[in-house]
Amino acid sequence: MINPSNLKAINLWWIQFPNQLKLITKIRFFASFGAGGVLYLTSLIFNNIGLSATEIGLGFTFSAILGTITRIISGKYLNKNKNIVIPLLISSFLSIIASFLLFMAKDTFLYLFGQSLIGASAGIYWPAAEIAVPYLCQPCSTPKAYALVRTSEAIGVFLGVFLGSLLNLFVYFKFIYLNDIFCMITIIFLIIKNKNIIEITLREYASNNLISSQSKQNKWHKNSKLILSSIILLTTCLALIQVSLPLDFVKGGIYRESISKNFTSYIISFQLILLLFIQWPIGNWISNKDRFFGLQFSLINFSIGSLLLFTSSYSKEFGLILMFIAIIFCSLGISSFLPTSSDIVFKIAPNNQKGLALALLSQCFALGYFSGPLISGRVLDIYGNASLIWLNISILCFLLATLIFKKKF
Repeated sequence: MINPSNLKAINLWWIQFPNQLKLITKIRFFASFGAGGVLYLTSLIFNNIGLSATEIGLGFTFSAILGTITRIISGKYLNKNKNIVIPLLISSFLSIIASFLLFMAKDTFLYLFGQSLIGASAGIYWPAAEIAVPYLCQPCSTPKAYALVRTSEAIGVFLGVFLGSLLNLFVYFKFIYLNDIFCMITIIFLIIKNKNIIEITLREYASNNLISSQSKQNKWHKNSKLILSSIILLTTCLALIQVSLPLDFVKGGIYRESISKNFTSYIISFQLILLLFIQWPIGNWISNKDRFFGLQFSLINFSIGSLLLFTSSYSKEFGLILMFIAIIFCSLGISSFLPTSSDIVFKIAPNNQKGLALALLSQCFALGYFSGPLISGRVLDIYGNASLIWLNISILCFLLATLIFKKKF
């Protein structure tokens, strides 16, 4: 039974945030609820249909390519027009079409077509969704606002995967795409209902010149290349956790035995539940640190987690235990990276390129999803396990964390 005092505490916590920030938080929750099952379970669904790991990885690569194009378009549009309504509406309609195609897909062609539209939708959505946070969060601080929306996304992704797992067991595994369609329709309703409020807030933001007051920066930060390189690597880690890790579980390691698809979905649920509980505490804690700390903390945790995944492949007795410990470290890395990445890119960019900067951030995600699943899919098909991938990721994360430490001091 739910304790009324707990509900009161949650309500008191929620009302501290401005209404416009609550709105974008709801939009990002439904986007994640719809996309959660799609992102985490698509590789398993189409592997079950009969597509190879290479074909599945190719779908995510096509998605990244289309996302690259639409991110640039969306970023340039947002630089000139601060209106986030149009990109959010277009991305929602594209996602509806994409999910319908994936629901109907029984072969490689429709799968690739649907994944491509998913990428196009994400490319339009993310710059608008990211830049909406600093635009709509006042008087709440930007780091705290990003921690809030990332927490809502963690809840949404968990519920999406959980629902997808239940549908896989009791109904039909492709119903996750119908859930995504429902969520996109909900987002369209929220945007249309609150369109005037959003536009008034954006006009007030522009008239008060809040961007200039937050920062007088007229050029990119001197460590921008190191920061963006770290973000690309960390998004690759994120893509591998979402796409390749489930396939690695199913295929097994060098000595570690393979795991059933159903048990794999339970492991994914464990990771998402963990992320659900730690996202706000970690994100809020990181928001009080310097801008480099969050990236470094994330790189170190991904380095340890990836090393444990590599080690688990060689252990028959303790492989499963090592995998669970690895997931804990990777979850710490994800929870610190997601709010940090948006805030740091917004701050290092020149004042007149904030929209393009957040499109660039989204592009870093696209590059991660472009390279990670494609390479790991090929490695899985050739070697039957992903141990080499995890070893290389661990080394690269450690090296970049060391470079950031040197830059700080």
